[in-house]
Amino acid sequence: MQLASCRLLGLLLFLTVFRGACVSDIFAQDPAPIELNNRRELFIDDYLISEMKHTQLLVHQPVREEIVAECDAPWEGNGCGYYSVLFDARDSIYHMYYHAWQIPTGVKGEEPDFPLTIAYRQSRDGIVWERPNLGICDFRGSMDNNIILDRMADGSQCHDFSPFIDENPNATPEARFKATGASMQTDKGVWAYQSADGIHWTPMATSPVFTKGAFDSQNVSFWSAQEQQYVLYYRIFSEPGFKGTRLVNRAVSKDFIHWTDEGSISFPEGEGPQFMAQFYVNQIKPYDRAPHLYIGFPARYVDHGLTQSTRQLPEWELREKRMTVTPRYGTAFTDSVFITSRDGRNFRQSNDVFLSPGLRTRHNWSYGDNYIARHVVETRSTKDDSPSELSLYATESYFTGRNSRLRRYSMRIDGFSSMHAKLQPGEFTTKPITFTGQELSLNVATSAAGKVQIALLNPDGTLIPGFTRDDCDLIFGDSLNYRVSWKGNTSVAALIGKSVVLKIWMQEADLYSMVFE
Repeated sequence: MQLASCRLLGLLLFLTVFRGACVSDIFAQDPAPIELNNRRELFIDDYLISEMKHTQLLVHQPVREEIVAECDAPWEGNGCGYYSVLFDARDSIYHMYYHAWQIPTGVKGEEPDFPLTIAYRQSRDGIVWERPNLGICDFRGSMDNNIILDRMADGSQCHDFSPFIDENPNATPEARFKATGASMQTDKGVWAYQSADGIHWTPMATSPVFTKGAFDSQNVSFWSAQEQQYVLYYRIFSEPGFKGTRLVNRAVSKDFIHWTDEGSISFPEGEGPQFMAQFYVNQIKPYDRAPHLYIGFPARYVDHGLTQSTRQLPEWELREKRMTVTPRYGTAFTDSVFITSRDGRNFRQSNDVFLSPGLRTRHNWSYGDNYIARHVVETRSTKDDSPSELSLYATESYFTGRNSRLRRYSMRIDGFSSMHAKLQPGEFTTKPITFTGQELSLNVATSAAGKVQIALLNPDGTLIPGFTRDDCDLIFGDSLNYRVSWKGNTSVAALIGKSVVLKIWMQEADLYSMVFE
C-alpha cells in the first residue's frame, strides 16, 4: 500500500512538472478566469482554448490582388522595399513609405548609379496610389520627385525609414508622425524623426538614439497603448560581426529618445528564427481591432546553397549573374509567416506559411521577394458590395532587373487564422472567462451545410439555464458581426462579471474572432 502511494505521488509529480505547474496546483480550485471585459479576441493562438476535438487552428493565406506600385521612376529600381503603409483616419489618407534603390545585379549596362533614398506615395482608398511631386529633395538637378529623405542627419545615406502615427495622447502636433531610421552604415544605430504631416521630417536628436544592434533591416517602432511606452523591434545577429542567425530584438522608451534594450523576443522550441529560416524584416505592430495583440509578418530568409533545385528556379541565368556579386544573391530566397504576442516579448509563430513565393512564372523565388509591408490596413472591398477587408502589400520582382513592384493582397477582417471544423463535426471549450459586454458577437463563416452552436457553462461544466446548446439558435452564414442568440435572446447581461466557459460546436465552419460588446 505504501509503495502504491509512492508511485501515485511520483506520477502526480511527473504530470505536474510536465505541465509546468507546481505541486499545490493539483489541489487548487478552479483557475482564475481570463478577464476579457469587452475586448476582441482573435483565434490566432491557443490562449482561450481549453480542449479541442476535431477542430484546429487554421492559417489563412491572403488573396493575390492587383499591382499597386510599379517602381519605374529614374530614382527607383529593383531594390524598392522596406515598405510602411499607414491609414490616417483623421485625414482619410493612406500613406506609403519605402526606400528607392537599384541594387547591383551583376548585369552590365543595367546598373544606374544613384543613392538609396526614402520615397513616399499616397492614396484615398489604399488601392490606387499616387506618386506626388513633393519638391523636397534634389535628384539629378530636379526637385520633381516623391523623395522625402535623401540623407540622414549625419550626411550618410538612408537605409531604413519606418514611420507610424503616434497614438500617444501626449504627442505634440509637430511629432504626430514619428519614425525610426538607420543609415547605410547600419552599425551606427537608429535615428528618431518626427513630422506634423507625414511628409516633411526632422530629426529629434543630433545623433542616433539607440546603437545596440545590427539594424541592417527594417526596424519598426510604435506607441503601445497596452504598455504605455514606445516599443522598437530591430535586427540583431546571434554572433558578433553580422554573423550567425538573424534575430529580432526589442527595446522600449518613454520619450522615443532614451531606450532600454530588452534582448531577443522569445518563441517556443521549434518556432521563431532558425538557422535555415532566419527572420529578415519583422513588421510587428498592435492589431488595430485588438490593440492588445501584436502581430508581425517576418520574412524568412532561406539559403539552401547551390543545388539542383536552385537551378530549376525561375530565371536561372539572371540568378547566376547575381552570384558574381556574392553567391547568396542567387541561392537565397524569402517567404513570410505571421507571428503573434500578447505581451510583446513572448511570441508564437503560425503553424503554416502565410505568404509563399507561389507559381508566378518570372521574377519570383528571389531574395527580397514576398516582404510584407508594415502593416495591414482596412480598405473597402473592390468586389461588388462585399464588406470592408484587410489589405496588405508585398514586394515582387525584387533584385531581378531594373524595376521592382508592390502587390496588394486582401484578407477577411480578423482573417489571419481561425478555429476550423471540417465535415466531421467538431467542438472546443474555452478556459473560464469573465466579460463586461451585453451581447456575444462573432466573426464567423460556414458553408451552406455548416453550422455553429454555443453554450455558456459554469466552470465546473454544469449548464447555465437559458444558455444551453438546445437553447442556442442555429448559427450559419457569413458575418463579421453575428450576434448569438438563445431562443431569440441576445442578451448575456445577466452573466456579466461571472466566470463562464464557452462550449462551441462546429461543422464546416470558421470562427475568426469574438467579442462581448
